[in-house]
Amino acid sequence: MVDVAVVTGAGSGIGRAIATKLAEDYIVILVDINPKGLAEVEAELSSAEHKVFSLLGDVSLRETHKRARVLAEEKGTLVSWVNCAGITRGAPLHDFPNDPTLMDEIIAINQVGTFWGCTEAVASYVTGKVKGAVVNISSVHGRRAWRDHAVYEMTKGAVDALTRNVAVTYGPYGIRANAVAPGAILTPALKEYFVKIGPKHREALELLTPLKRLADPSEIAEVVSFLLSSKASYVSGQSLAVEGGWTSALGAGDLDPDLAKKYGLKSENGLPL
Repeated sequence: MVDVAVVTGAGSGIGRAIATKLAEDYIVILVDINPKGLAEVEAELSSAEHKVFSLLGDVSLRETHKRARVLAEEKGTLVSWVNCAGITRGAPLHDFPNDPTLMDEIIAINQVGTFWGCTEAVASYVTGKVKGAVVNISSVHGRRAWRDHAVYEMTKGAVDALTRNVAVTYGPYGIRANAVAPGAILTPALKEYFVKIGPKHREALELLTPLKRLADPSEIAEVVSFLLSSKASYVSGQSLAVEGGWTSALGAGDLDPDLAKKYGLKSENGLPL
């Protein structure tokens, strides 16, 4: 039987890069809620003679992951599962809006979606007595804080905790689970953000990163591929930061301008006015 991998969030950004890398060694089940992006990735990989199959669905729903599992098991032996789908939005805690898109949706996609993905992955592995692997995409936000990202950071901390639980609970059966925690990655979404707010924010992120550059999504994909492979056969329960040394550095971001003014501080560095 041929090895099969499931990749959620495969229609763009990091998920697309992961799917592209894994297609070299697996049949890949591409999962995304964006039909246009999904079709583009499938066409691109199929034209390169890779075997991929698309599944349109919302990762916050368990049914989407069940369908992905069924499709994967139809195409071969499911041995790898990557939970990559996620969204980022921010709002200040001291003035948090009553808006489900700023909390409920983030939790549903990032946290609940990853949970259901792990659930179906390990259920498949246990049923087939497969020594499979799971990689969850976490974030540097799971271990460090940034202004106005409380909900996002809460979900990524949960992803790291879930990863450890899967590794410990299913390790005796040869099943491994790890997380990858990216830093600033130059995805299409981040590029659009830079266009909207100007180049200064990109420069600030580059200055915060010891390598003084942002990463390409393919650099995350390489690490995911390694963690899924037999080369990482004794690596489990880890959350590996892939962020150019960012979380090893001392430093902080800017302050909320209104709060900085209220407390008599400079918003760019937190020093007194």
